[in-house]
Amino acid sequence: MAKYGQFCAVARALEVLGERWTLLIVRELLVGARTFTEIRRGLPRLPRATLSARLRELSKAGLVESTQDGHELTPTGAALAPVIRELARWTTLEHGVPLDSDHLDTNALTWDMQRRVDTDSLPTRTVVLAMDFVDRKPSDKYFWLHLSRSEVNLCREDTGAPVNIWIQAPTEPVTRWWLGELTWLQLRRRQDVSIHGDQRLISQAQRWFMRYLFTPDSLM
Repeated sequence: MAKYGQFCAVARALEVLGERWTLLIVRELLVGARTFTEIRRGLPRLPRATLSARLRELSKAGLVESTQDGHELTPTGAALAPVIRELARWTTLEHGVPLDSDHLDTNALTWDMQRRVDTDSLPTRTVVLAMDFVDRKPSDKYFWLHLSRSEVNLCREDTGAPVNIWIQAPTEPVTRWWLGELTWLQLRRRQDVSIHGDQRLISQAQRWFMRYLFTPDSLM
């Protein structure tokens, strides 16, 4: 780890947390990721070798420990939760870093959707929600969420199960809905967005998702 050579508490913290990806790995562990694969699903652009190196550094610093299931934060690591929240608050409420096209990632978006489902709000039968991100290349374009009260699965290939709701839209408006910048109704009314299928289920769908952990309302 690089040393700043300063007694300042901020400088000493950045010696551990200032490397690229480090705080995002902490974020993933805070929201429930445990395995190497789960962390990478939340951070799809993170190289495997870099993740291995950062986990070693966090372990050496006493923030992460290995378990039978993978990795988890120590009490010292878990104490970073308010730091993560305040960074999100600064970005979201103080407009610290505006969202732009470089921030859009369908893999990260759909993975976050998969893990932020309120299963108690789902219908008693399995529902399939398919997403077609019209501005993306084929490898990042199609996703299927299989939603039931017992499990939620994100698929990259069509299993042949009947689709109840189709969302066809550019990546940006769906991301802004997920971030809490658009309501479900506002998303549906956009001219560049098409949401079709079972109208009764479409009207209910806004209750199925808890959306992004740090929406503006959650940070007030």
